[in-house]
Amino acid sequence: MKVNTTRFGDVEIDDNKIIHFPLGIPGFPDLKRYFLIDYKDPIKWLHAVDDPDTAFITASPFPFFPDYSFAMKDDVETFLEINKPEDAAIIVILIVADNALHANLKAPIIINSSTLKGVQILLDDERYAFREPLPALSQEEDSAR
Repeated sequence: MKVNTTRFGDVEIDDNKIIHFPLGIPGFPDLKRYFLIDYKDPIKWLHAVDDPDTAFITASPFPFFPDYSFAMKDDVETFLEINKPEDAAIIVILIVADNALHANLKAPIIINSSTLKGVQILLDDERYAFREPLPALSQEEDSAR
């Protein structure tokens, strides 16, 4: 499938790589289909299939915040049909603010890597913020990628 994007032009996407968000993403309830575009590891773009202008900068939080963890509620596991912990892929949306990159650790995106069904959840955890400054990766960590 060819998808038109304003940032990357026309992108060819395998139908089997489309992530379905049955509830949409907060603020974008009508956009249900997305795909990931590799950028600079570990950063990826989460791009809407049906809107060439809608894309989010994302990353796995773990290279930046190794202690990041939360208990996934049973209803989320059921909704996403997660049967094994390794099926749950976690990404967070990155935000540029005050000339710096921040991670939204308060509202991670969980994707079932087997079924490609996703949801963004809101954590009731005071340890995490919507705009957590992103620490720089060390040269050792960066060169290991």
